[in-house]
Amino acid sequence: MSFYKVLTPYYDDIFPTNEKTLAFLAGHFQDRAKLLDVGAGTGNMAISLAQQGFHLTAMEPEEGMAEQIRLKAQSQQLPITVTTNTMQQFGTLDETYQGIYCIGNTLAHLHDMEDIRAFFQQTFEKLQPEGVFIFQIVNFDKKDFFFPVIEKEGFLFERQYERDGEHMLFTTTLSTKEGAQTNTISLYPATAAQLRPLLEACGFESITAYGNFASKTYDCDAPALIMVAKKGA
Repeated sequence: MSFYKVLTPYYDDIFPTNEKTLAFLAGHFQDRAKLLDVGAGTGNMAISLAQQGFHLTAMEPEEGMAEQIRLKAQSQQLPITVTTNTMQQFGTLDETYQGIYCIGNTLAHLHDMEDIRAFFQQTFEKLQPEGVFIFQIVNFDKKDFFFPVIEKEGFLFERQYERDGEHMLFTTTLSTKEGAQTNTISLYPATAAQLRPLLEACGFESITAYGNFASKTYDCDAPALIMVAKKGA
């Protein structure tokens, strides 16, 4: 069973909508903008933004999660478009957008810098003039990674990062009354110093780095790397 298929029934409890993240995203996009959520999970952020009047397309390759987005959108009568394209298939989408965001360490699932460059280039091409691109990953400049155990009724969720050459092994353990399930996937730990030049080479302007969704200026000890990049007119 795939990593995210295992997580799907528990995903909303592990990763509920964060109000600071929601406010950060909403504050960087034009009112009622047409947005693309890359790696939407079960759609909590897409749903929250749609409730604020934004026009959402949610891109989530895990079919079980994509179906959760469809069900949530239907139950709340929100006109969210759902697609199961992967980041590598991003360029096949027909639409263009005023804003694109990719949060929750999704970008790190790409294999190497060339994959990231190709994704950035496709993002630039799918943005309308003056469009905004926002991504958020773990701050891989940090030497140590610690994430508290998430304990909810009925389960425990643990996360661990371990360097493996050019990559990072991300191991999760989900413990329920039925037992424990452990999954390990390989992530690419790109840093701010690597990513900014890629954005610039693809044509992005006004690139700003933050260390959290409270708009703290990025530094090497920040818990996250959030970058906001704009496409010119």
